[in-house]
Parts: sequence; structure tokens; C-alpha cells
Amino acid sequence: MGESWSDLSATEFLNSQGLVPVADENPFAVGPYVTGDHVAGIRNYAMNHSPLNYSDVGYDFACNQAGVCTQRTQVHADGEIWSATQFDIRQAFIARYGAGTPEQQASCFTGATPTASCPGNRRWIQLVFDAWLLMASGAVDMLDARDAMLAADMTRFGGANQDLLWNAFAKRGMGTGAASPGGSADFEPTPSFESPFADESEVTFVPAGDATGAPVRLYVGDYEAAATPIADTDPATPLGATFRIVPGDYDLVAVGSGIGHERLTASFRAGQVRDLPVNMSRNLASSASGATVSGDGVNLDKLIDDTELTDWASLSGPVAGKQVTVQLGSPQQVRRVQVSAMLRVNIGDANDPGGQNRFTALRQFEIWTCEAKGTVDCSSAGQFSRIFTSPADAFPSVAPRPRAPELIIRSFDVPQTKATHVRLVVLNNQCTGGPAYQGDQDDDPLNSTDCDTTTVAGFTGNGERVRVAELQVFAH
Repeated sequence: MGESWSDLSATEFLNSQGLVPVADENPFAVGPYVTGDHVAGIRNYAMNHSPLNYSDVGYDFACNQAGVCTQRTQVHADGEIWSATQFDIRQAFIARYGAGTPEQQASCFTGATPTASCPGNRRWIQLVFDAWLLMASGAVDMLDARDAMLAADMTRFGGANQDLLWNAFAKRGMGTGAASPGGSADFEPTPSFESPFADESEVTFVPAGDATGAPVRLYVGDYEAAATPIADTDPATPLGATFRIVPGDYDLVAVGSGIGHERLTASFRAGQVRDLPVNMSRNLASSASGATVSGDGVNLDKLIDDTELTDWASLSGPVAGKQVTVQLGSPQQVRRVQVSAMLRVNIGDANDPGGQNRFTALRQFEIWTCEAKGTVDCSSAGQFSRIFTSPADAFPSVAPRPRAPELIIRSFDVPQTKATHVRLVVLNNQCTGGPAYQGDQDDDPLNSTDCDTTTVAGFTGNGERVRVAELQVFAH
């Protein structure tokens, strides 16, 4: 939250004093003048356009292949969860108390006008500052800070905004049932989307299609890897398929073993009791569906395990042409693939030691297929045919770096093709395929900034390493 509070204070100062950029920069993005990215600036997301919630803690600092999750939280990425929540609260205060005039903003800024007579944004930022004085010293989490803001509102405004605060916190997963385990497990919080001031919707998650009857997890937001689900249909877990959630529009992700990832949006209304049916397709390239994998590199099985938490890697030689081949359980009419370039940043394993540099994530690829029949056994490259070449920026990123929202799983339609084997061939990683990362980036002769040749911690240049988290294949 320290990173978040500095972002919030700076953007509030600029906005309240009329000092925001006059071009097309997002006034609630931090540092767009540094990066040239006028949408998100130096962060993964601008605070006014963010899908993040409390279940996403650790979303950009994932586990190693064995599932060991030490050092997983990342102050900048996780701070964006708090920034998005506070921006929602700021906007709710403005909706209730108005945006004011430049003259009112100036008077409130100097203290000439009492806070209780100021526009909504000034009342909000005052509660942010008041809450600092009400928190314990030392380690505090987002729920401690939430409680401090609620107490600050009781102290300064007599609790006039408890409904506004609780509803905004609940929309971002910090509702009444949220919990933080603390200590070394603090990256596995329990989210809650319930508020004492809302008439929540009661929702039952019902996977359908090929997922009917299968254990499937449901996540609020855009992330599965390292996130905490809000519901599941697995009888072996205590979570259950029914949940309560404050009214609003939500992005969701459903994921199941042998099923793959399905993105959806849903609107929940006050007092609603409803099912949430999610039609899902079987992932033909999943090990749970009988698929097997071979090819270059290490951790090949992690490419077909239905989660972005783990990844395959090729760690030597030019990345162009590196390939992984998935043998499907039986001949299939392939119509669509999903690919993820998500990384498990900074934590290695025995096969892939050291950190996972963001520039080694996949950027462009091809899909080749083969149908084993007669004398064709799909054992040689000449028996495969290329059916799809992704856009050059299939996983797009710009300066200053590849970011999590640009790397998460994406869906690509391919020409309908009957196949027993599906091969992913790498064309470029983020380093070799990203125009913003080519050549020397500055005039410092002591600092090599050419992405292809830069060596990190004794490893070869980024042009010789590539990673892919998931290859999923679907017949429809």
C-alpha cells in the first residue's frame, strides 16, 4: 500500500490543482511522461481502468513449478489493487458531494474551507490521511487499512459514509467476510464481495457444456494464476458453488482440469437469486484429457496442465523455431487455440533456475498440425502443415516492459483442421519481437540495454530464452 499511497497522493494533487497533462495522457495514470504509454504509464493498470481485486494479491509474482510460493507478493503490482479500490471510493465521494470548482478546490487545499464543506475528492483524501494515524505501526494489510478508513469516517464525519465505503471495498473483494492469514501466507487472502449496506445477489456457479459435472473454479477478475477463486464445483473443497456479491458488472474467469479457461462478463442485480451457467469446452491439449507432450526445452508438461501458474521454457539457442508438440488423445477437428505467455516471475526451479525475465515471454508463434494415419506417424517435421501464424504482436507490449495484462491467456481462431498432433512453434519472444526493445536504449556506454544481447545473472541473452504457460486446443 505504500506504493499505492504515493501514487494516490500524487495523482490527487495534480488533479485537484488542475495540473494534469493537457494532451491525451490519462490523468489517473502514473508517469506516462516517463514511458510514453499514455494509458497505463509505469504501472500494469491505470487506477481508473483496473480489473484488480483482493483475490488477485500476488497475481504478478507467481509460484515456482512445484507450487512453492515464497516471495510472491510484489509491491507495485499488489499496490495497484489498493489504488483501484481507492479510486472507486474517490469517485463515489464525488458522486455524493460533487466535484467542486477550481476555486473550491484551492480553498480546501489551503485549509481555508473546512473539509466537511469540501468537494468529494477532498473528503476522500482527508480520510486517507486520517486513516494513517489510526493504523497500528509495523506490518498492516489492506483489511487493516480498510478498517482504519471506516474508523476515520466515524471520527471525522460521524459515519456518514459507511455505506459508500463498505460497498466500494466489497466491490473489490474486501467485504465483510474478507480475511488475511498474515505472515508468510499473506499472499493467499480470502476475498469477500459482501457489504452490510448492500442487497447482494446470491449466485450459484453452474458449469455447462463439456464442463458439466466437472470440478471447475470461478475467479473474479482477469486472473487465474495465483488468484483466489470465489466459487468452485469441487466437492473435495469447502468453498462451494454459491456466493454472494454486491450488485454490479464483473469480469470472471472459469477454469477446470481438462477444461481450460473461459472468460465471461456478468451483471448482478440487487436482491437477485440466480444461476450463473458457463458453457465451457474440453481442452483437447490437456494432460487431464489424455494429451502428451514432446519437444524442445524443459518443463514440457507444464504447458498442458490447465493453469497459468506454471510454464514451459527453452533456455538456450535462438528462440525462433523452438517447438513443443502435443499429441491429442484421439483425432480431433481443431478450430481454436488458447495460448498464455504469463510468467512465474523471479522464482526458479531445478530445470529453470533464476528469475524469469519479462522479456523472455512469448510474443509471436505458429500452429502446425499433423494427422497420424496410414504411413504418417507425425514423427517428422515434414509431416506437419502450418495452419496459423499469429499476429506479430499476439502478446503486445510496449515500453517500458511486458506487463501481466499483455501476457495472460488469449484465444485464437484457426482454420478447421483434423489433427492428432498440434505443434506450437515460436517465432519471437518479447525481446526479439518487440520493436521498443531493440537496440541500445540510451547513451550510457557502461550499461547495455539492447534486449537481444543483455545477459542477466550469468544467463544467456534474452534472445535465447522463451517461455509459454499454456497451449489449449478446442474443437469448438
